[in-house]
Amino acid sequence: MTRSSGTIVAGECRPEGRDAGKGLRKGLLRTALLLLSLSAVVSSAATLAALQLSTATRPQLSPSEQGSYTIATFLGSWTPETVSTPSHGDYVVGPTGSYATVQAAVNAAITAGGTTRKFIEIQSGTYTGLVVVPSGVPLTIYGDSETGVVLQLNGHSVMTGPELLAAIGDSADFGSSAPAKVSAYYNDCTTRAALGTNCTATVISYASNLELKNLTISNSYADDDPNADGQNQAVAYLNNGGDEVILDTVRLTSHQDTLWLNGIGKRTYLHNCYVAGDVDFIFGDMIGVFDTCEIEYLTNRTTTGSITAPSHPAANTGFLFSGGSFTCTGATDSVYLGRQWPQNGASTGQTIIREVNLGAHIRSAAPWKQWDSTHPIDYGATGNWRLAEYGNTGPGAVTP
Repeated sequence: MTRSSGTIVAGECRPEGRDAGKGLRKGLLRTALLLLSLSAVVSSAATLAALQLSTATRPQLSPSEQGSYTIATFLGSWTPETVSTPSHGDYVVGPTGSYATVQAAVNAAITAGGTTRKFIEIQSGTYTGLVVVPSGVPLTIYGDSETGVVLQLNGHSVMTGPELLAAIGDSADFGSSAPAKVSAYYNDCTTRAALGTNCTATVISYASNLELKNLTISNSYADDDPNADGQNQAVAYLNNGGDEVILDTVRLTSHQDTLWLNGIGKRTYLHNCYVAGDVDFIFGDMIGVFDTCEIEYLTNRTTTGSITAPSHPAANTGFLFSGGSFTCTGATDSVYLGRQWPQNGASTGQTIIREVNLGAHIRSAAPWKQWDSTHPIDYGATGNWRLAEYGNTGPGAVTP
């Protein structure tokens, strides 16, 4: 049978010689080089797109930069554990528990001492009063229901000490038998002519390794006080120097200054949390990582405030929002992502927002605001961005 050159007849095979192997290797090499080229083109296109989206007043991290601004890089050597809670706590607060107030349970746990973690369970209900968590025994304080367990206090910065005393109500938990830090804070704040910001907190903690889970902490000032016009600070939760603190599925509500994270280099990790407010309501100089949290801007008093007020020194890590959403009802293109509070002498605080769904309330062209004329915005630069975004979505985000 005759056949044209290069045709394989049924039953005939090509010889498996050296030349055939060379051809296969060359083909694979060409394919690999093509894939690498395509990858480089895609990477370059992504970098170019990011650079084109970035503006002087709204910096965007490039794909090559974003790896330096992750949950892991912000938390450093600490990997937060999953907060586990028993079905019945060591100390139970509530109608059928052994303690009527959260502070009484905290006092008992701290006084008992030891190094083993203790669990304070809070049964469903609204608990009005002050909670001070001093250093000592590692504690996990958890509720039976995220929205059904509410710790609340009506306190604001221009309130007097006696007025705070009346708002707290029960003084029995703050006497001489209480842990020293508890009674000292209470005695200081309830005798002031004006509270100032740090005495307004519903819950203040000094403890490292503290875990809060499945509850609501609220400063009810703006809701309870008809004279609340947005000018007075009212903190819901203040972490005052505790390191490696976890908030898991916790709701924090107030208006101005809802969440204060105070302590350079210390770390707080918030997972699946909800934080609501309207003026500088996430602020301070501590490292704060918000992992898949909802940050809601409230509009019943103002629609032009700032969400964050970071005050970190230029060499220190600050706030990171990773995933989750920034939400709002009733505002469009009017709310600032933040302004840098010069608490430590300069406006260098850090807020990085990445892969978050941003609502239409966020200002589109210039979402960062200067504190005042003597403290201009410091955006930072490559290697140390202080205010920047990456990969955000939604109507308030920068998109191609």
